Amino acid sequence: MKLSSDSAFHLMLLVGICFLFAIFYSSPQSFTLRNLNWKMKEPSTHHYDPTIFTQSNIDTDSNSTTHAIFDNASDKDEEALPSKPICDYSDWRSDICSMTGDIRTKGNNSSTVFFIPFAHTLVPNEQEWRLNPYSQKMYSYLINFVTVKQLRDPQDAPSCTAHRNTPAILMSMGGPSANGNIWHSFTDVLIPLFLASKPFNGEVQFLISSYNQGLINKHSLILKDLTRYEIINFDEDTEVRCYRKMMVGLLNHRDFSIDPDRAFDRFDMFQFRLYVRNVYSLPMNVDIPYKMDPQPDKKPRLMLILRSKTRTLLNQEEVAEVIMKNGFELVQMELKKSDNQSELSKLIDSCDVVMGVHGAGLTNMLFLRTNAVMIQVIPLGGSHMSGAAHGYYDRPAEEMKLRTLDYTITVNESSLLDKYGWDHPAVKDPEAVAAAGWQDRQKYYWFEQHVRLNVTRFEPVLVKALELLKGKM
Repeated sequence: MKLSSDSAFHLMLLVGICFLFAIFYSSPQSFTLRNLNWKMKEPSTHHYDPTIFTQSNIDTDSNSTTHAIFDNASDKDEEALPSKPICDYSDWRSDICSMTGDIRTKGNNSSTVFFIPFAHTLVPNEQEWRLNPYSQKMYSYLINFVTVKQLRDPQDAPSCTAHRNTPAILMSMGGPSANGNIWHSFTDVLIPLFLASKPFNGEVQFLISSYNQGLINKHSLILKDLTRYEIINFDEDTEVRCYRKMMVGLLNHRDFSIDPDRAFDRFDMFQFRLYVRNVYSLPMNVDIPYKMDPQPDKKPRLMLILRSKTRTLLNQEEVAEVIMKNGFELVQMELKKSDNQSELSKLIDSCDVVMGVHGAGLTNMLFLRTNAVMIQVIPLGGSHMSGAAHGYYDRPAEEMKLRTLDYTITVNESSLLDKYGWDHPAVKDPEAVAAAGWQDRQKYYWFEQHVRLNVTRFEPVLVKALELLKGKM
């Protein structure tokens, strides 16, 4: 049978359509998804984009610690993407670099990160950034800086000697956290590191500048939860380590706190406190100890945190007596850097109240249960000291769903009156001294001052604390 020209055309068209369908459905699904992921993975903006360093954009292999050498930056499995700035200095607290490409680190006194974008041929010029990898750049004078060099030619970077398929975070444990101050350890290191690394569920490696073995040992439970890999002493590292994803520096939202608007899954300090409790194997979803004990003569337990060098409590015995007189079981403790953090966490968990003069020891309220109470004694220092008390401890405590009570001392309760007399500016006009600058504020109100509580004036704070615990307020 002879087909007309129109019939032949329609038959050929039908065969062609069937052929196209056969090709489409026989193509590997991964090809289609891979190309779709490429389009979604790189934003078009030319400004720093922190979302580039999120779990959805990281290709990890939990079963492999090595991968092909990155020298061939135009490898077929990487798409050619335009270059964009990788470092951001705009945040007033933190500097940060986030990069994806052929990344090679050289520590051992060099403190350099070499970065060759996969689309290195599109890089117009080589660039270099120098940044403070500590999460608070105000402490730049205490920190070893890191240099990030963006190159056009992979041959200009040192050859890789160690490879990992996980992302990496290069950060600093220097600054104030280096001396064991627990407030700075959490504010400057642990909270920012948690926010940066927790989304990777352990599949991330830490490279540490100003490596601090004491901090690592003390907070080992948290660090081991955040990474499954060896923590690298970057300053003494002789390897050229190679990665495809890296963050240099850490974002610090605010003092001992988290800004949910900038955190993954809108994470906040209440959730962070629960996370810490879980890491330290403390009981979850339980009431304060005072309410857990059915005995009618049960007394709430108050931990009095003592200081030994600055802002010490001069009439410790008198304060202890008034605490017990008001119906509390008293635990007194002078915290030390050598304390076992796990054992200390369990002791604090057994308490209903933590009390102390303004200082780093109050950071341990992290281990209290929901609705427990923190009593903060605020030394002389005007609005400067009250502002620090609120920002460093009261606000974080409230965010963690703890109750807070402040007691601001009078001039008569400060040792500065005994030392300098009524006519000294530090005594008669704290606001003027505070306005003169940090040096004077630090000298008088942080380092030279001690506290002698007027227990009669202080006693109503204890009464209020007891009412809070009993649910009468």
